[in-house]
Amino acid sequence: MRFITMVDIRKLNSPKETKGKIKGIIFDFDGVLSSFQMRIGWPILNAALMVKPELSRKRIIDTTMVIFDHLTTLEKMPKKTELLKLIFETGKRFGMSNFQALKFIVITSIIYAKNRKRIVPRTGVREVLQELLAQDFIMILLTNSSHGVIKVAKERIPELNRFDLILTRDDLKAIKPSEEGFLKVLELTGLKPEELLSIGDQASDIIASKKVKIRTIATFDEGMEFTKKHLIREKPDFIISDLQEIPELLRFLRDRIIEDIRTTIDLTEKPLQEYLLSDELNVKYTGP
Repeated sequence: MRFITMVDIRKLNSPKETKGKIKGIIFDFDGVLSSFQMRIGWPILNAALMVKPELSRKRIIDTTMVIFDHLTTLEKMPKKTELLKLIFETGKRFGMSNFQALKFIVITSIIYAKNRKRIVPRTGVREVLQELLAQDFIMILLTNSSHGVIKVAKERIPELNRFDLILTRDDLKAIKPSEEGFLKVLELTGLKPEELLSIGDQASDIIASKKVKIRTIATFDEGMEFTKKHLIREKPDFIISDLQEIPELLRFLRDRIIEDIRTTIDLTEKPLQEYLLSDELNVKYTGP
């Protein structure tokens, strides 16, 4: 088994031999491989609607965006008291009274405890991982989730057992948007930043990747399309809506260098071929 954790700190003996430019892929977990909505979003939303059934979709979206913005500032997991305060403030943003916000804390805590390890793989994720594993990419998981969650995830997504490196929040002193995890990836794999791609669904993934000059692919979970503006603000190199687009994008990038990405290549708006035909990308071919 090639699985490495921080318990066994060592470099991979040597990076796998791959023909192209991209040699390794760094995946986030929630919202990329597994549904963010089912494990985290649904408990919060369900609790909010139980306390305040008349909540509008606009208020839910606006409040979610505020929470996401707040999460981009955290480099350590909040303490229990800080988390309770955050849930209370979220309730207030939903327009709840103090009593309703306290009730919201209790219900959210109960529902989340029951769903904390509910892993629902995103559509097509296992097939995508199987295809990438067959191509001998160095496969890395870097997540703010806990080791306990990933232990369960490896049962629902068995391909995780074949990953070369898995780093959870329990393995690091700081979480994304800190760059610590990405620096550890560089140390343990021996790869250069330009040989890696990072795939995430949060601004914190993009921010942390950019700190160490790793190219970024942003994606959003089903039902979370409204987070796109949150992602684009951080200027990822690419943005996609479906993880099943990854193999095609990687086939393109494996033998080419896009030398100057000045604006996000938004593949939710038009396909890559249209960008190429319009000369919007400065592409250098590195194949044989």
